[in-house]
Amino acid sequence: MVQSAFSVADFDFILKNYAGRLLSHTPYTKTESNYTGEETITAGTATNILCYVMKTGQNFDFKQYGFLEKGDMVGLFKIADSVTLNSLITVNGEKYRVKESFDVPGTFDSTGTGTVYTYTAASLFKAE
Repeated sequence: MVQSAFSVADFDFILKNYAGRLLSHTPYTKTESNYTGEETITAGTATNILCYVMKTGQNFDFKQYGFLEKGDMVGLFKIADSVTLNSLITVNGEKYRVKESFDVPGTFDSTGTGTVYTYTAASLFKAE
């Protein structure tokens, strides 16, 4: 059974007309050496993206939102922006690292064939 509640177009409309902020996103990729097993993280090219971010207060229930750990901020990003683990987000000159992220479905199909993801939710931690 397919249930549709929230579309990508709905999310884009909210970002453009109500809650979106223009921030800098630097994607990072992690590779592991086949020889030594050592990990290397490489920065990509920074781009400006429109997203929604909020600081997490003292009473923020991170588990209710599906996170395993409480970050300094939570960000909601367009799927097309490819915000993933280790990405760097710059907000008002402060840098935050994505430590946890997951795609949120707007259309859910219990058979697994028609599920459509609407946005990416990410837990952001101040970069060191």
